Amino acid sequence: MRRYLLLALVVFAGAAEAQEQPRIPTPDEQAFARLPQDVQGLLAGLPAREALQKYDYARQNLIALGAPNPSPERLRAQIEAVLAPRYAAVQSASAGATSFPPLSPLVPAISFEYR
Repeated sequence: MRRYLLLALVVFAGAAEAQEQPRIPTPDEQAFARLPQDVQGLLAGLPAREALQKYDYARQNLIALGAPNPSPERLRAQIEAVLAPRYAAVQSASAGATSFPPLSPLVPAISFEYR
């Protein structure tokens, strides 16, 4: 019986010591901490990995629209659009004819009726 009691005390002491160790933040949490404060506020309700994915998706959308270095306001608006998309109306945007490299057309020149 004493052996079991001693074993239980050792196990509980080891568990208590393990809890006292400071938790090392994950690489995702470190990357999230480097984001601007206003962006962190927008993405605060999400896990770090998902928040970074939403941030990257918003940045990719802006790059596709021809804004590789957007203003903080435009980035914030794009993140809000990614977090809460508005399905009621379709918002149109274009990179324009001056984008480099030129964007390829999404629809082939030959219509689908002739195929």
